[in-house]
Amino acid sequence: MTLQIHRIRNFIRLLLIVLMFPSGGLCGGREEVLANGWTLDLLIERYNQDEKAVLALDQGRPPSENWGGGGESYFGRLIGMMEKLGDREALPFLEEKSFMTNAPGILRARAATAYIGVADVGESVSLMRKLYADPSLRSWYDYVNKFFLQKVKAEEESLTEEVKGDICTHLLTIVQSADTPRDARNADRFLLDRAPEYANSKQRATLVRYANTGTEHTTNTFNPIKAHFDKIPPKQRIDLRKRFPDLPPLPDDAPARNPVKVALAIIAGVVALAVCAVAAWLAVRRRRVRETPR
Repeated sequence: MTLQIHRIRNFIRLLLIVLMFPSGGLCGGREEVLANGWTLDLLIERYNQDEKAVLALDQGRPPSENWGGGGESYFGRLIGMMEKLGDREALPFLEEKSFMTNAPGILRARAATAYIGVADVGESVSLMRKLYADPSLRSWYDYVNKFFLQKVKAEEESLTEEVKGDICTHLLTIVQSADTPRDARNADRFLLDRAPEYANSKQRATLVRYANTGTEHTTNTFNPIKAHFDKIPPKQRIDLRKRFPDLPPLPDDAPARNPVKVALAIIAGVVALAVCAVAAWLAVRRRRVRETPR
């Protein structure tokens, strides 16, 4: 009974907090957030306190199910105000929430977009790589990617060649390995406008895997790519790993051989040949001994 009362009290407390939340929290920028009495420390403290209340509502249910009833919207507003403040000290907190496995995907994606809003492009592409490597967020990746590419386009002229290379490497990796044609399509469009060699590259040729599959939109997008590469012999396709050396192997590449294993195999081969040579020499010698008259 005491535990049930505790749960109800926590739930009522959370509802009251939502009702007391300043209505203008996301309407303005940094100045309005500060004018309503919010600071980054206060926002983080409020988020952490109420997150504990949400996760304690029902210990018998999976934690990710305890965020409903407006909770996602409430915590999303807190994160939105952190983004409005633009304080770089929020970055570790926002990155942590982007990978919080017991939170709904939509809330994690909101934390990731806020991170991108506050961080520079170099930091953002690093986060995007981590997000794409996390299968649990893959379904929300497109939502976050839109904000990321908008940021890149807005700041493109000021980016260093190193950061541009990191962006292209990340998008080319998606082209090669995307689970959905949607992610591959978005990366393809971006790269076509920014890497001239990409149009006839081995990396882009991997997109023919989506030809004649899926919806009419998917077919109309990827069938022309297949027709394009049907006219280009494999030997004439450009391997972008010469320009972007950090790219992973292509799907059709032979598996890389471990240099240590190769060296050991060579040594073993040499030893085997030596043993065979010694055995042959001994056999010849024994034969000569037998054939020598006594």
